[in-house]
Amino acid sequence: MPTIHDVARIADVGIGTGSRVINDNPGVKPATRQRVLAAIDTLHYSPNLIARSMTSRRTGSIGVIVPFFTRPFFNHGTEHHPTANEVHG
Repeated sequence: MPTIHDVARIADVGIGTGSRVINDNPGVKPATRQRVLAAIDTLHYSPNLIARSMTSRRTGSIGVIVPFFTRPFFNHGTEHHPTANEVHG
C-alpha cells in the first residue's frame, strides 16, 4: 500500500506539499499539484483513514449504546438515525 512518502518521492516534492494537495489546500502551484495528482493516480494512493483519525483525533463515527438489540423498539431507532453526512452534507 503506497504512502504519502511514496507519492512525494514520485512527484519530487516534499511530504508537506503532498499533504497540501491531498487536503486540497489552495497554496500549491498548479504544475506542482498536477505532478502530485499524477503520482497519486499512478500509485493508486488513497489516504489511510485510520491514520488520519489518529492524528486528527476525530473518527466521524457515532457510538450508540442500547440495552437490548433483541427488542424491536431499539433496532427501529438506530436504523433510521441520520448520519452526519446526511445532516451536514
